[in-house]
Amino acid sequence: MSEQQYYQFQATARGVQSIEDVHRIAASKAHVYRRVVQPWLPADFSAPIAELACGHGSFLHWLCEAGYRNITGIDASPEQTALAAATGAGVITADVVAWLEAQPDASQGALVGIDLAEHLPKDVFLMLLAESRRVLTPGGALILRLPNGDSPLVGMNLFNDITHVWTYTTNCLRTLAAMQGFSGADFLDESEAAIRDRRWLKVPLHRLSRAILAGLFRAASYENVRLFSPHLWARLTTAAS
Repeated sequence: MSEQQYYQFQATARGVQSIEDVHRIAASKAHVYRRVVQPWLPADFSAPIAELACGHGSFLHWLCEAGYRNITGIDASPEQTALAAATGAGVITADVVAWLEAQPDASQGALVGIDLAEHLPKDVFLMLLAESRRVLTPGGALILRLPNGDSPLVGMNLFNDITHVWTYTTNCLRTLAAMQGFSGADFLDESEAAIRDRRWLKVPLHRLSRAILAGLFRAASYENVRLFSPHLWARLTTAAS
């Protein structure tokens, strides 16, 4: 069984076979995108934004619904890009690093890679960082979602897919970003943003539970764990002009 067969099985098992399925998934994730991703995107809705490894296109659909008008999705799977193209975004079938290498300097206001980094060998990920920094405009951002290497629960994400090869801690990702010329790195735990209903109750309980858990880990191991979610969001920014 090849990795490509696994990808195809996963797409079928998750029920993503039509544009209606894409819309459904986009709606289920919209509250996370609004709270985490949107504040990191360009204020100008006409700024060019590209999603690397866009898959079936649910995030592209959310971008269109949110009002962004200059959107590109890139994915190596023809089956995935055929579905993503139905969102109305411009979609290209290509390897994401090869696509980045073909782009002019300072041509993208933001790049987004959701559940991408963990699939890439380390040398390819370093190439992706370097090319992303080159093609981003001043003040632009590479936004990533990946398994949270800081979390004791990282295995719930990292080992949940046979095609995952690696992940990164915040310290490691900050170091790699600086090495590739990014000027800053910000990180968010997904847990609080993922709370959808009764936030007035669940958010305070979440924060209290997290504080208690952090204290217990600190007492037991002397490790200062701050981000517990299996999923981590990162924003790597280029220097403003």
